[in-house]
Amino acid sequence: MKKICLTILALLFFASSSFAAGEKYYEYKTNLDVKFIPSDNISKSERKEYKKILKNEKYITKKKYEKAEKLLPDFIPNVARFINIYTDKKDFPKALQYALKLKELDKTNLFPQHSKDYRIGILYSQNGDYLNSNKILHPYIKTDSWALFQVAQNFYYMQDLKTSEQYAVKITPKCGAYFSAQELLYTIYNITKNAPKAYTAAKNLIKLDRGNPQNYLKLANVTTNNTEKLINYYRAKRIYYSQGLNAAAAGLNGLIAPLEQQKIDNAYKKLSTFCKKPDWNKIKTRNKNLLADDIEYWDNRQTEFFETANDCISRYKGSNLAACFNDINITQEKLDKELLAENARRIEKEQREAQIMLLMKQNALLEEQNRMQWMRYNYYYPRYYYGWWW
Repeated sequence: MKKICLTILALLFFASSSFAAGEKYYEYKTNLDVKFIPSDNISKSERKEYKKILKNEKYITKKKYEKAEKLLPDFIPNVARFINIYTDKKDFPKALQYALKLKELDKTNLFPQHSKDYRIGILYSQNGDYLNSNKILHPYIKTDSWALFQVAQNFYYMQDLKTSEQYAVKITPKCGAYFSAQELLYTIYNITKNAPKAYTAAKNLIKLDRGNPQNYLKLANVTTNNTEKLINYYRAKRIYYSQGLNAAAAGLNGLIAPLEQQKIDNAYKKLSTFCKKPDWNKIKTRNKNLLADDIEYWDNRQTEFFETANDCISRYKGSNLAACFNDINITQEKLDKELLAENARRIEKEQREAQIMLLMKQNALLEEQNRMQWMRYNYYYPRYYYGWWW
């Protein structure tokens, strides 16, 4: 059988040996999950056992795990399910307890030995016992890239970055754990200030997952080329917008602005004709209290500012560039005035809405006071109606 890097992911795994009581009503998966298979062909001798199995499944469905365990102690299908149940609950000590129990009980290998050992190794790691995790997983690192990755990650958790790297680099592009290994390597190289290798890892991550904005930010973080930084910031920003994460997209403006402004600064230094330099930082500073919470406004304004500036720089030189910069400044001053007016309108609207709300509260309070007064009056001075009889 051909060796593979991925963990075995066959849908179902059946043991060739005989089943213990109740075990034959289940399918056994390599992720240590089980599936109950109801049967219509139950003999008289099996009815009592099958009735117990049905009761067990009812307990499992209703999440009454203690009752299920009491009903069928050491029942392999339940023990396996408890591993996943407590792992999902992040109760890793209990999940490990059941994983070790499964290995002890499953003598006929209803589940592959590799799958049981792999889960135990993962759970040891999740419980902070990295040495035992590595001990369990080490026999599988040549045939299972996920076991190899976990060993590498365990050394990372133990702060042995050099050994962690030595294991992680063994995971090839054909292996299932390659992407996770590249993420781990990027982190290691970033910590150890190995920018060239961190750059390579980031490029690999982008190749593997072009729709993840974090990968472009990783590349921007380690490249020394400002043009490449900007390209990747903008790519990440576009992806955030496509995902509806507008706040995250606009949050990148703080990283983009200094790099874009540097291009303006460099072009301005070469001018012999005097003009006022377009400066985004000054624009933001003088308007810092105006529509500060309007993410969309400031994102659009910054984008338009730098797009216009870049157009000026690419098209003009000398006095023509100075004139283009002057036009930018005039436009920004006009936008400042419009912004001031818009901010005043918003404040006025908010104050008006606040006054309306206050008036509504006062009216509601007055109505309640009138109601209470009416009730007190009728309590002390009840109305009597007299009739006349003839």
